[in-house]
Amino acid sequence: MSAQATAPLTLRFVGDIVLANAHLMKTIPKEWESEYFAPVAGYLRGADASIGNLEGTLTDHAVTTKVADAEGRAYAFRSPPRYAALLRDAGFRALSLANNHADDFGPTGHADTLSALRQAGVMPVGLKGQVGILEVEGVKVAVLGFGFFPNQDMIQDLDNTRRLVRRAREQAQVVVVSFHSGATGAAALLHPDAEEQQRGENRGNAVAFARAAIDSGADMVVGHGPHVLRAIECYRGRPIFYSLGNFVGVGGLSIRGPAAVTAIAGVRLGAQGQLLGIEFLPVVFDERRIPNPDQRDFAAHLVNWAGTRARYEGRFLQVPADPASLQAFEQWLASFRPASSGGSP
Repeated sequence: MSAQATAPLTLRFVGDIVLANAHLMKTIPKEWESEYFAPVAGYLRGADASIGNLEGTLTDHAVTTKVADAEGRAYAFRSPPRYAALLRDAGFRALSLANNHADDFGPTGHADTLSALRQAGVMPVGLKGQVGILEVEGVKVAVLGFGFFPNQDMIQDLDNTRRLVRRAREQAQVVVVSFHSGATGAAALLHPDAEEQQRGENRGNAVAFARAAIDSGADMVVGHGPHVLRAIECYRGRPIFYSLGNFVGVGGLSIRGPAAVTAIAGVRLGAQGQLLGIEFLPVVFDERRIPNPDQRDFAAHLVNWAGTRARYEGRFLQVPADPASLQAFEQWLASFRPASSGGSP
């Protein structure tokens, strides 16, 4: 006899998680292990399941596949395999590996990451052609991960997207689609209904992808990759979080300008998976690039600002934000928004 589901069911989502890089691996202070998620861990654990994007690897394998750029920098992210337990203890039940850092240390690093997550009880998702299934309070939740590389299910391939989402719909009461794409930085806060390019890479059309996923049966779509927040669209009554930005950036993610603010998004679902409500907790990075709740609500103001200036037609959600901090937010926004943009970064 199957267990009876408890309503409401709460799922929470975050963006990119970086806990270390290849250089930092040698000198990570032991006390950091209790600090990465500490300011928001209670909130994450308060969900029935939290889901994020693991931007990097969990491996002791030290040979990277990354090539240094013109400035001599190679962004190669790896953390100790034991960090999988930290992620599980913080409330994560599933983490996407469909991103541009999952293979930073080649097949060995990737295999080590899968093994570490599974041993810790965290489901890796974003493996090509695979549907991950969580059972959460008696409700089957399918989680799919998409990226923009050929060894992943690509957001550019809408026919494959539709097939996978329909397969997931047959297997679960709730379908969550996670995707990694988009240009990066302040100029990427407002995105088009068109393909985006970054460093010569085609990173797909997030709007076409997300809407195709919902048309095919997804209940929510959660994006990350631009390293900044983006608007929240309500499409056919379902939420599309176009980007939740960064979540933990200890390995070297930027905290300049809009990259310094982020959020934990959530949904409340009924016993049959029906959407009952949406949550949004504004977060800000400290100097260590660790997330802290933001009493100023800058993240809420930012997604609302992006929604009112969207570059394509749609219905965009306005999340609660403290009006007393609006003027401070506008001054902060103006500090990095190009004056020539006519109100757009």
